Amino acid sequence: MKRTDRRDMRWFGRTRLVVAAAALSAVVFIPGARAGDTKIVQKDKAFSEQSLRIHVGDTVTFVNADTVTHNVYSATKGCEFELQTQTPGNSTAVPFPRGCMAQVQCAIHPKMKLRVEVAP
Repeated sequence: MKRTDRRDMRWFGRTRLVVAAAALSAVVFIPGARAGDTKIVQKDKAFSEQSLRIHVGDTVTFVNADTVTHNVYSATKGCEFELQTQTPGNSTAVPFPRGCMAQVQCAIHPKMKLRVEVAP
């Protein structure tokens, strides 16, 4: 094998490595790729969790697997929402676009409480 052929092969190998590394970093560092969906089930007049930690941009889906109607809401400043009447078998997704510490309750069943920490 000629000396120039070996140099060309080394250059080709390094180029493939750089291209592969660049492609991998593009996949790993895509903005917003972290957003997720967490399900909270309402059953026996209780939330499936007492506290939850999510990130800005994540969504929490409230699933009414109970035999009664619920009205889930948060009056926490910056994280306000109200699902209104949610009948058994229905689910509703709530996006959390900014950081906060939301206190979530059911207006019909005040003992139902959930704390949602929305981290940046």
